[in-house]
Amino acid sequence: MLVDVRLLATGNMLVQVALMAAVIVAAVLAKRKYLDRHCLVVRVAVVLQLIAIALVMLPSLLGYLTKESPGPFFLAETLVHHTLGLAVIALWVYINLAMRGAVKASGRLVGYMRAAFIMWLLSFLIGVHLYLVIWVWS
Repeated sequence: MLVDVRLLATGNMLVQVALMAAVIVAAVLAKRKYLDRHCLVVRVAVVLQLIAIALVMLPSLLGYLTKESPGPFFLAETLVHHTLGLAVIALWVYINLAMRGAVKASGRLVGYMRAAFIMWLLSFLIGVHLYLVIWVWS
């Protein structure tokens, strides 16, 4: 095989840990009112996440949809993980469009930002569990 799949999955997990750390730093920056830095960190994190989704996660999901899953709840857990991730991306697009005035924000954006953070955190935790199921516990 041209690419070691286990190495690719482990590399992606390390990227996800770094992205989660960056998002936590961004939350601290927002709390301390460093909003320009907060926005920059989140934008970079989301772009890197989109790259990871396109190059690693989507092909992996498509592969698991066509073969036997490693556990009874694996497919459901995977779909929840991906749905949460896609919801975070959709919220990020909305927040950015609202910040730029391209769409009218319905209320304060802080609630949307917190929802995006919580969904990203939940998706991350589920992703860690999926990684453990596929690569560590199997």
